[in-house]
Amino acid sequence: MGKAQSWLLRGLGVLGLLMMCAAGALALTQPAIAALACPGCYGFEHLAGRVYVDPAMPAETRAALLEAVAEAPRRLAHFYGSPVSAPRVLACSDEACQQRIGAGGARGVAYGSYGLRLSPRGLDRVTVLHELSHAEMVAQLGLIRSLSNDMPAWFDEGVAVLVSNDPRDLLPEGTAVSRCRVEPGGPLPADGRDWRHSGAVDNTIYARAACRVLRWTEANGGASAVGRLVEAMAKGRRFPDLYRTLPE
Repeated sequence: MGKAQSWLLRGLGVLGLLMMCAAGALALTQPAIAALACPGCYGFEHLAGRVYVDPAMPAETRAALLEAVAEAPRRLAHFYGSPVSAPRVLACSDEACQQRIGAGGARGVAYGSYGLRLSPRGLDRVTVLHELSHAEMVAQLGLIRSLSNDMPAWFDEGVAVLVSNDPRDLLPEGTAVSRCRVEPGGPLPADGRDWRHSGAVDNTIYARAACRVLRWTEANGGASAVGRLVEAMAKGRRFPDLYRTLPE
């Protein structure tokens, strides 16, 4: 074996060791993300498509989950245009599953456009569509653009409420002139961490964001205004400029 081959093998060995260490660290610190990468390693079984569930999930719950996932492309297309995301879905139906992946108390969490996890309280249609909207937003913007934090949290969350048609935050269609349950009020959190902090103490924040986005879409040609704004941002334009040119 020549020196070049020897160094190559050593380099590959070191790289393999580093990858194993990284995988181990991920499993310890972010087991939910590790489970998305390897569902079977955490006891999940394949249900259909990119959906994985814990073995204890009842048949009727599985059917309802698949129905919600199947509805997503139509709802997403109404706002974003043709969907481009295909996230992996991990769904837990009991607390043992939650503990296995170190999940918190949220009904659902989207990890960019790569995947999302659903808690036993988040297996309903509304939560599934809400989290899939977040995944689609990242996919349409692109990862780098998403990480720039130019897209305000309140807009992203407001769109997700509209996509999911959440009855907790919107009045039923056709029952009132406005579907807003509450007025938007003053400024809403733009930073994700500020949003999470505010959401923990303000049970109207999602309804306020939804109302603000809803009124903006109504003034700008309907739901498809969301897709036009996101497409322009993906090409480098900034949210404040776009939002001002398309007023509420």
